[in-house]
Amino acid sequence: MSNQPMAPTSEGATPSVEEQLARLKSDVDHLKAESKSWVKTWGVYLGMLGALVALPKGILDLTTQLFQRPNTSLAIRGLTIYHNPGLSSEIVKFSLLAMNAGNRDDVLLSDGAKLKVAKQEVELPESDFGLYDNGNKLGKSLRIPKDETRAYDVSITFNSKTRELVTTPGPHKLELQFSGVKNGPYLASFCFPLDSSEIHDLFESVDYTEKSPITQCTVSESR
Repeated sequence: MSNQPMAPTSEGATPSVEEQLARLKSDVDHLKAESKSWVKTWGVYLGMLGALVALPKGILDLTTQLFQRPNTSLAIRGLTIYHNPGLSSEIVKFSLLAMNAGNRDDVLLSDGAKLKVAKQEVELPESDFGLYDNGNKLGKSLRIPKDETRAYDVSITFNSKTRELVTTPGPHKLELQFSGVKNGPYLASFCFPLDSSEIHDLFESVDYTEKSPITQCTVSESR
């Protein structure tokens, strides 16, 4: 009997190098196909998630476009009364701060000013009331851009009629009135007390006098 080893059968034959490479290529192609399918599936999921995240922002943008409106507030700062013996009237100067926190420009129309003392009040005529921007007198309209704060200079002269009222001791309230093109009306007011000695210094003294009231007060509204 021959002792030489038998050649392997065709079923258990070792694959050739070409066959192994062909099988490896097939496995790689299969993995690539599965990878592409996974990426596509998760791409859909991520797209849906992105749409859900973007939806509230889209709603917010739409709401902002549909509800564009100004949000304006007014305040009086730095009020000072000037008395000059050589003049027949006194002058009040202060800053008017206009802040628009809205998403749309605003336009305010000046409706004049009022002086209130106790339960009495008097309208200040346009000739005695002026709005200024950098030294230039403005008309009746003020444009307040969105998301901005503007400061205007205001000058009021007390004529003979208003002077008679303002020389009454007690709380004094100065009120500016505006109507808004988009919203309104708007009011800006400043209240300050004047006693007899202050009234003498500001309206009867022979010396130049100025006073910046720092104490604000409340005043009864006229009926």
